[in-house]
Amino acid sequence: MNKFSDLLLNSSAFICVYLRPKMVFFSVLYMVALTAAAADYPTRPIRMLVGFTAGGGSDLAARIVAQKLTETLGQSVVVDNRTGATGAIAAEMLAKANPDGYTLMMLAVAQLVATAFADKMPFDVVRDLAGVSFVSRNPYVMAVSPNLAARSVREFIDLAKAQPGRLNYGSTGLGGSNHIVTEVFNVTAGIKLAHVPYKGPPQALADLAGGQIQLVFASITSGLPLARAGKVRVIAVTSLKRSQAAPAVPAIAETLPGYETIGWYGVVAPKATPPALLQRLNAAIARGLQAPEVKERLAADGSEGVGSTPAEFDRHMASEVARFRKVIRDAGIRRE
Repeated sequence: MNKFSDLLLNSSAFICVYLRPKMVFFSVLYMVALTAAAADYPTRPIRMLVGFTAGGGSDLAARIVAQKLTETLGQSVVVDNRTGATGAIAAEMLAKANPDGYTLMMLAVAQLVATAFADKMPFDVVRDLAGVSFVSRNPYVMAVSPNLAARSVREFIDLAKAQPGRLNYGSTGLGGSNHIVTEVFNVTAGIKLAHVPYKGPPQALADLAGGQIQLVFASITSGLPLARAGKVRVIAVTSLKRSQAAPAVPAIAETLPGYETIGWYGVVAPKATPPALLQRLNAAIARGLQAPEVKERLAADGSEGVGSTPAEFDRHMASEVARFRKVIRDAGIRRE
Protein backbone atom coordinates (compact mmCIF):
# COMPACT_ATOMS: atom_id res chain seq x y z
CA MET A 1 0.00 0.00 0.00
CA ASN A 2 1.09 3.58 -0.62
CA LYS A 3 1.15 6.33 1.98
CA PHE A 4 -2.22 7.71 0.82
CA SER A 5 -3.89 4.32 1.35
CA ASP A 6 -2.32 4.00 4.78
CA LEU A 7 -3.55 7.49 5.68
CA LEU A 8 -7.06 6.71 4.44
CA LEU A 9 -7.25 3.48 6.42
CA ASN A 10 -5.89 5.11 9.53
CA SER A 11 -8.38 7.99 9.18
CA SER A 12 -11.26 5.58 8.74
CA ALA A 13 -10.15 3.63 11.76
CA PHE A 14 -9.96 6.86 13.77
CA ILE A 15 -13.50 7.83 12.73
CA CYS A 16 -14.95 4.41 13.57
CA VAL A 17 -13.01 3.77 16.78
CA TYR A 18 -12.77 7.27 18.24
CA LEU A 19 -15.22 9.77 16.77
CA ARG A 20 -18.29 7.54 16.51
CA PRO A 21 -18.21 6.47 20.17
CA LYS A 22 -17.72 10.13 21.08
CA MET A 23 -20.79 11.10 19.03
CA VAL A 24 -22.84 8.38 20.72
CA PHE A 25 -21.54 9.50 24.11
CA PHE A 26 -22.52 13.12 23.56
CA SER A 27 -25.94 12.10 22.17
CA VAL A 28 -26.57 10.01 25.26
CA LEU A 29 -25.27 12.81 27.48
CA TYR A 30 -27.66 15.26 25.77
CA MET A 31 -30.65 13.00 26.31
CA VAL A 32 -29.66 12.43 29.95
CA ALA A 33 -29.49 16.20 30.44
CA LEU A 34 -32.95 16.66 28.89
CA THR A 35 -34.39 13.91 31.06
CA ALA A 36 -32.84 15.43 34.17
CA ALA A 37 -34.26 18.83 33.23
CA ALA A 38 -37.72 17.27 33.07
CA ALA A 39 -37.69 16.89 36.85
CA ASP A 40 -37.71 20.69 37.31
CA TYR A 41 -39.82 21.46 34.23
CA PRO A 42 -40.96 24.09 33.55
CA THR A 43 -38.61 26.81 34.81
CA ARG A 44 -39.50 29.46 32.22
CA PRO A 45 -42.46 30.41 29.95
CA ILE A 46 -43.65 27.96 27.29
CA ARG A 47 -44.56 28.95 23.74
CA MET A 48 -47.63 27.47 22.04
CA LEU A 49 -47.44 27.94 18.27
CA VAL A 50 -50.61 28.28 16.20
CA GLY A 51 -50.42 28.16 12.41
CA PHE A 52 -53.59 30.15 11.83
CA THR A 53 -55.04 33.56 12.62
CA ALA A 54 -56.37 34.66 15.98
CA GLY A 55 -60.04 33.89 16.49
CA GLY A 56 -60.06 30.67 14.46
CA GLY A 57 -60.68 27.16 15.76
CA SER A 58 -57.05 26.23 16.39
CA ASP A 59 -56.40 29.58 18.08
CA LEU A 60 -59.40 29.06 20.37
CA ALA A 61 -58.23 25.55 21.31
CA ALA A 62 -54.69 26.80 21.92
CA ARG A 63 -55.82 29.62 24.23
CA ILE A 64 -58.05 27.30 26.24
CA VAL A 65 -55.22 24.79 26.69
CA ALA A 66 -52.61 27.50 27.33
CA GLN A 67 -54.68 29.00 30.16
CA LYS A 68 -55.12 25.63 31.88
CA LEU A 69 -51.46 24.68 31.42
CA THR A 70 -50.44 28.00 32.96
CA GLU A 71 -52.60 27.28 35.99
CA THR A 72 -51.37 23.69 36.38
CA LEU A 73 -47.66 24.12 35.60
CA GLY A 74 -47.13 27.47 37.28
CA GLN A 75 -45.45 29.02 34.24
CA SER A 76 -46.94 31.20 31.52
CA VAL A 77 -47.91 29.44 28.29
CA VAL A 78 -47.93 32.09 25.56
CA VAL A 79 -49.86 31.59 22.31
CA ASP A 80 -47.79 32.60 19.27
CA ASN A 81 -49.73 32.86 15.97
CA ARG A 82 -47.34 32.16 13.07
CA THR A 83 -49.67 32.18 10.10
CA GLY A 84 -49.08 31.26 6.47
CA ALA A 85 -48.89 28.33 4.06
CA THR A 86 -51.87 26.52 5.63
CA GLY A 87 -50.07 26.15 8.93
CA ALA A 88 -46.79 24.97 7.42
CA ILE A 89 -44.75 27.90 8.76
CA ALA A 90 -45.64 27.12 12.37
CA ALA A 91 -45.16 23.37 11.85
CA GLU A 92 -41.69 23.89 10.38
CA MET A 93 -40.75 26.11 13.33
CA LEU A 94 -41.82 23.39 15.75
CA ALA A 95 -39.99 20.66 13.84
CA LYS A 96 -36.75 22.68 14.15
CA ALA A 97 -37.24 23.73 17.79
CA ASN A 98 -35.27 22.29 20.70
CA PRO A 99 -37.03 19.19 22.09
CA ASP A 100 -37.06 20.60 25.62
CA GLY A 101 -40.79 21.10 26.17
CA TYR A 102 -40.66 24.88 25.83
CA THR A 103 -42.05 24.99 22.28
CA LEU A 104 -45.36 23.29 21.53
CA MET A 105 -47.99 23.65 18.81
CA MET A 106 -51.73 23.25 18.43
CA LEU A 107 -51.94 20.90 15.44
CA ALA A 108 -54.88 21.12 13.03
CA VAL A 109 -56.13 18.74 10.33
CA ALA A 110 -54.99 21.17 7.60
CA GLN A 111 -51.37 20.60 8.61
CA LEU A 112 -51.79 16.85 8.22
CA VAL A 113 -53.26 17.43 4.78
CA ALA A 114 -50.12 19.42 3.89
CA THR A 115 -47.98 16.44 4.90
CA ALA A 116 -50.25 14.08 2.95
CA PHE A 117 -49.57 15.99 -0.25
CA ALA A 118 -45.81 15.47 0.32
CA ASP A 119 -44.91 18.08 -2.28
CA LYS A 120 -41.62 19.48 -1.00
CA MET A 121 -42.98 20.39 2.43
CA PRO A 122 -40.24 21.37 4.90
CA PHE A 123 -41.76 19.17 7.61
CA ASP A 124 -43.49 15.84 8.04
CA VAL A 125 -46.03 15.50 10.83
CA VAL A 126 -45.31 11.81 11.47
CA ARG A 127 -41.52 12.06 11.16
CA ASP A 128 -40.88 15.38 12.91
CA LEU A 129 -43.60 15.83 15.54
CA ALA A 130 -44.45 13.95 18.74
CA GLY A 131 -47.99 13.72 19.99
CA VAL A 132 -48.73 15.16 23.43
CA SER A 133 -52.51 14.90 23.56
CA PHE A 134 -55.70 15.08 21.56
CA VAL A 135 -57.66 18.18 22.62
CA SER A 136 -60.97 18.41 20.77
CA ARG A 137 -63.12 17.04 17.96
CA ASN A 138 -65.37 19.24 15.85
CA PRO A 139 -67.45 17.63 13.10
CA TYR A 140 -68.33 19.39 9.87
CA VAL A 141 -71.89 19.87 8.70
CA MET A 142 -72.99 18.83 5.23
CA ALA A 143 -74.73 21.99 4.01
CA VAL A 144 -76.59 22.14 0.70
CA SER A 145 -78.25 24.90 -1.27
CA PRO A 146 -81.82 25.56 -0.04
CA ASN A 147 -83.21 25.16 -3.56
CA LEU A 148 -81.62 21.72 -4.06
CA ALA A 149 -84.11 18.87 -4.29
CA ALA A 150 -82.08 16.62 -1.95
CA ARG A 151 -83.14 16.71 1.70
CA SER A 152 -81.09 13.77 2.94
CA VAL A 153 -77.68 12.19 2.35
CA ARG A 154 -79.25 9.35 0.34
CA GLU A 155 -81.19 11.77 -1.86
CA PHE A 156 -78.04 13.84 -2.43
CA ILE A 157 -76.03 10.75 -3.43
CA ASP A 158 -78.78 9.61 -5.81
CA LEU A 159 -78.96 13.07 -7.34
CA ALA A 160 -75.19 13.22 -7.81
CA LYS A 161 -75.13 9.78 -9.43
CA ALA A 162 -77.88 10.84 -11.82
CA GLN A 163 -75.89 13.95 -12.79
CA PRO A 164 -72.19 12.99 -12.56
CA GLY A 165 -69.90 16.03 -12.48
CA ARG A 166 -72.77 18.53 -12.69
CA LEU A 167 -73.17 19.28 -8.98
CA ASN A 168 -70.60 21.72 -7.58
CA TYR A 169 -69.07 21.90 -4.13
CA GLY A 170 -67.17 24.78 -2.58
CA SER A 171 -64.05 24.65 -0.43
CA THR A 172 -61.60 27.07 1.15
CA GLY A 173 -59.03 26.23 -1.50
CA LEU A 174 -57.13 23.45 -3.22
CA GLY A 175 -55.64 21.18 -0.57
CA GLY A 176 -57.61 22.75 2.26
CA SER A 177 -59.06 20.49 4.92
CA ASN A 178 -62.68 20.78 3.75
CA HIS A 179 -61.55 20.13 0.17
CA ILE A 180 -60.10 16.79 1.27
CA VAL A 181 -63.10 16.09 3.53
CA THR A 182 -65.42 16.47 0.55
CA GLU A 183 -63.23 14.20 -1.56
CA VAL A 184 -63.40 11.56 1.20
CA PHE A 185 -67.18 11.79 0.89
CA ASN A 186 -66.99 11.52 -2.92
CA VAL A 187 -64.83 8.40 -2.75
CA THR A 188 -66.94 6.78 -0.03
CA ALA A 189 -70.25 7.55 -1.74
CA GLY A 190 -68.96 6.65 -5.22
CA ILE A 191 -69.90 10.02 -6.73
CA LYS A 192 -68.14 12.79 -8.65
CA LEU A 193 -68.68 16.45 -7.77
CA ALA A 194 -67.03 19.48 -9.40
CA HIS A 195 -64.69 21.46 -7.14
CA VAL A 196 -65.00 25.25 -6.85
CA PRO A 197 -62.26 26.73 -4.61
CA TYR A 198 -62.83 29.95 -2.64
CA LYS A 199 -60.64 32.24 -0.56
CA GLY A 200 -62.53 31.41 2.62
CA PRO A 201 -65.72 30.02 4.19
CA PRO A 202 -67.80 33.24 3.93
CA GLN A 203 -67.48 33.39 0.14
CA ALA A 204 -68.25 29.68 -0.30
CA LEU A 205 -71.28 29.82 2.00
CA ALA A 206 -72.58 32.98 0.30
CA ASP A 207 -72.58 31.22 -3.06
CA LEU A 208 -74.15 28.14 -1.48
CA ALA A 209 -77.00 30.29 -0.15
CA GLY A 210 -77.35 31.89 -3.59
CA GLY A 211 -77.51 28.55 -5.37
CA GLN A 212 -74.30 29.00 -7.41
CA ILE A 213 -72.89 25.85 -5.80
CA GLN A 214 -74.76 22.92 -4.28
CA LEU A 215 -72.62 21.67 -1.35
CA VAL A 216 -70.19 22.89 1.31
CA PHE A 217 -68.76 20.92 4.21
CA ALA A 218 -68.65 23.72 6.79
CA SER A 219 -67.82 24.03 10.46
CA ILE A 220 -70.77 23.72 12.83
CA THR A 221 -70.27 27.29 14.03
CA SER A 222 -70.55 28.71 10.50
CA GLY A 223 -73.08 26.27 9.03
CA LEU A 224 -75.74 25.96 11.74
CA PRO A 225 -76.55 29.69 12.10
CA LEU A 226 -77.12 29.94 8.34
CA ALA A 227 -79.33 26.86 8.45
CA ARG A 228 -81.41 28.33 11.28
CA ALA A 229 -81.80 31.50 9.24
CA GLY A 230 -83.05 29.45 6.29
CA LYS A 231 -80.15 30.45 4.04
CA VAL A 232 -78.72 26.92 3.65
CA ARG A 233 -79.97 23.43 4.50
CA VAL A 234 -77.88 21.24 6.81
CA ILE A 235 -78.64 17.58 6.07
CA ALA A 236 -75.92 15.76 8.06
CA VAL A 237 -72.90 15.93 10.33
CA THR A 238 -69.63 14.16 9.58
CA SER A 239 -69.01 12.59 12.99
CA LEU A 240 -69.64 8.88 13.46
CA LYS A 241 -72.56 9.71 15.74
CA ARG A 242 -74.84 12.74 15.99
CA SER A 243 -73.31 15.86 17.47
CA GLN A 244 -74.44 17.25 20.81
CA ALA A 245 -74.43 20.67 19.13
CA ALA A 246 -77.06 19.50 16.61
CA PRO A 247 -78.75 16.33 17.93
CA ALA A 248 -81.60 16.53 15.40
CA VAL A 249 -79.20 16.37 12.44
CA PRO A 250 -78.34 12.81 11.32
CA ALA A 251 -74.79 11.58 10.86
CA ILE A 252 -73.60 10.63 7.39
CA ALA A 253 -72.70 7.26 8.94
CA GLU A 254 -76.40 6.53 9.26
CA THR A 255 -76.41 6.31 5.45
CA LEU A 256 -72.77 5.30 4.84
CA PRO A 257 -71.88 3.00 7.78
CA GLY A 258 -68.50 3.74 9.34
CA TYR A 259 -68.09 7.11 7.62
CA GLU A 260 -66.37 9.80 9.68
CA THR A 261 -64.29 12.83 8.75
CA ILE A 262 -63.97 15.39 11.49
CA GLY A 263 -61.95 18.44 12.26
CA TRP A 264 -59.81 18.12 15.37
CA TYR A 265 -57.01 19.77 17.31
CA GLY A 266 -54.21 18.38 19.42
CA VAL A 267 -50.97 19.45 21.07
CA VAL A 268 -47.65 18.32 19.59
CA ALA A 269 -43.96 18.79 20.42
CA PRO A 270 -40.68 18.24 18.54
CA LYS A 271 -40.04 14.56 17.87
CA ALA A 272 -37.10 14.03 20.27
CA THR A 273 -38.89 15.49 23.30
CA PRO A 274 -38.22 13.16 26.29
CA PRO A 275 -41.16 10.93 27.25
CA ALA A 276 -41.10 12.33 30.80
CA LEU A 277 -41.90 15.81 29.47
CA LEU A 278 -44.61 14.50 27.15
CA GLN A 279 -46.25 12.69 30.05
CA ARG A 280 -46.05 15.77 32.29
CA LEU A 281 -47.75 17.90 29.64
CA ASN A 282 -50.26 15.17 28.83
CA ALA A 283 -51.39 14.91 32.45
CA ALA A 284 -51.77 18.69 32.70
CA ILE A 285 -53.87 18.85 29.51
CA ALA A 286 -56.06 15.95 30.63
CA ARG A 287 -56.72 17.74 33.90
CA GLY A 288 -57.65 20.96 32.09
CA LEU A 289 -60.06 19.22 29.73
CA GLN A 290 -62.09 18.02 32.70
CA ALA A 291 -62.83 21.56 33.88
CA PRO A 292 -66.53 22.46 33.40
CA GLU A 293 -65.68 25.89 31.95
CA VAL A 294 -63.43 24.27 29.32
CA LYS A 295 -66.19 21.87 28.29
CA GLU A 296 -68.59 24.80 28.01
CA ARG A 297 -66.22 26.91 25.89
CA LEU A 298 -65.54 24.03 23.51
CA ALA A 299 -69.24 23.15 23.27
CA ALA A 300 -70.04 26.75 22.36
CA ASP A 301 -67.80 26.30 19.32
CA GLY A 302 -69.45 23.00 18.40
CA SER A 303 -66.49 21.00 19.73
CA GLU A 304 -66.08 18.17 22.20
CA GLY A 305 -63.06 17.95 24.49
CA VAL A 306 -61.24 14.63 24.18
CA GLY A 307 -57.91 13.54 25.60
CA SER A 308 -55.51 10.75 24.68
CA THR A 309 -52.12 9.35 25.56
CA PRO A 310 -49.12 10.56 23.53
CA ALA A 311 -48.89 7.13 21.85
CA GLU A 312 -52.58 7.16 20.91
CA PHE A 313 -52.23 10.59 19.36
CA ASP A 314 -49.12 9.48 17.42
CA ARG A 315 -51.07 6.55 15.98
CA HIS A 316 -54.00 8.79 15.09
CA MET A 317 -51.78 11.26 13.22
CA ALA A 318 -50.14 8.46 11.24
CA SER A 319 -53.47 6.87 10.31
CA GLU A 320 -54.96 10.21 9.24
CA VAL A 321 -51.99 11.03 7.01
CA ALA A 322 -52.22 7.58 5.42
CA ARG A 323 -55.95 8.00 4.80
CA PHE A 324 -55.57 11.47 3.28
CA ARG A 325 -52.75 10.27 1.02
CA LYS A 326 -54.99 7.50 -0.30
CA VAL A 327 -57.85 9.92 -0.97
CA ILE A 328 -55.51 12.39 -2.69
CA ARG A 329 -54.16 9.59 -4.87
CA ASP A 330 -57.54 8.01 -5.65
CA ALA A 331 -59.12 11.39 -6.48
CA GLY A 332 -56.15 12.44 -8.61
CA ILE A 333 -55.73 15.73 -6.71
CA ARG A 334 -52.70 17.79 -7.69
CA ARG A 335 -51.51 21.02 -6.16
CA GLU A 336 -50.87 23.84 -8.63
